Amino acid sequence: MIASVFLPLAFISLIVQLVFQILIRSGLKKIESNSDNNLTGPRAPLSVIIVARNEKGNLKKYLPSVLASEYEFFELVLVDDYSTDNTKAIMDEFAAKDKRVIVVGNKGKLKGKKGALTTGVQAATHDNLVFTDADCYVTSEWLTHFALAYESGSDFVIGHGAYDRGRSWFSEFYSFNAHKSAMLYFASAAYSMPYMCVGRSMGYKKSLFLSSNGFTDHANIESGSDDLFLQTVKGSAKIALNPQAISFSKAPSSIKRWIIQRRRHLGAGRYYPFKVLALIFAYEISNLLIPLVYLFLLFTKSDHLPLLTLLLIVRIVLFRSNTQVFSSLVKSNDDISQLWWSEYPMSWLNALISVNIGLMKKEAWTTRR
Repeated sequence: MIASVFLPLAFISLIVQLVFQILIRSGLKKIESNSDNNLTGPRAPLSVIIVARNEKGNLKKYLPSVLASEYEFFELVLVDDYSTDNTKAIMDEFAAKDKRVIVVGNKGKLKGKKGALTTGVQAATHDNLVFTDADCYVTSEWLTHFALAYESGSDFVIGHGAYDRGRSWFSEFYSFNAHKSAMLYFASAAYSMPYMCVGRSMGYKKSLFLSSNGFTDHANIESGSDDLFLQTVKGSAKIALNPQAISFSKAPSSIKRWIIQRRRHLGAGRYYPFKVLALIFAYEISNLLIPLVYLFLLFTKSDHLPLLTLLLIVRIVLFRSNTQVFSSLVKSNDDISQLWWSEYPMSWLNALISVNIGLMKKEAWTTRR
């Protein structure tokens, strides 16, 4: 009786996953065919905006990577979000040494990071904005990719926020999970259904922000200054997908930090359009069910095991290949796709963390690391 339920469930889950993997590959190929590797030509002036609260150590460590960009036509707007340490003093030191640096205090009416970002947007001199975080470092070509996207007529640019692999299995798993997540939302955006981007590497025009009333549509939601704003403007914005515009952050070093990060993502994710939520749910649930139903049928010695095994192998091969294709699009020196085997442990850990999210104490946005 139970087997009669598990068998169709196994086939449905595997077929759903195979369809998703084929669609992901097609989406990544769309991005690959539209990518422009020519880093020469006309240049658009940029305003890079970084919001920081109590980030003196990270500013000293990571700001030089932004200022050392091979792309020269930019200003750097640093927004002090009510820091209680020496963050403002560190910002002023950078401004004193480099005339491209502008320092402002948070004057936004909205609470949290959205108010500070609004202050940064208003202080920006140029229409082409680029965003990252104080705890990120970037490649020398990072700004060049944004400039090229703006020059091509785009007014919203989705970059890639990666995590360093670190030295522990924990940080490696987390960095691969971010790689997988980016692969999914880039592929979805290639089908004109963008649902996610990350504030660690993204950009949009100041005029787009002002004409859409900024974060007004989701001002009461603490998170979502990146993906919920994307939801607000996706119908009117020309969106560029550039996984080579990559920033790097240190992966969370503990389960607690991971839970905080996951809570922020779930907090904004529940406001996604129903169609997007349904697709994400179908992908995650079918993926979680596969090992459970397969193991049950394995122990019951089902006659359909050979076919199920073949489908599972094909699914794994397609997934591994997709992660490799995305790595080639990112062009990172660290091929995180080698950790493809960690997908199922990560999926289950994420699911368990998500179940317990509601029991955890609310945290401020700056505790996400």
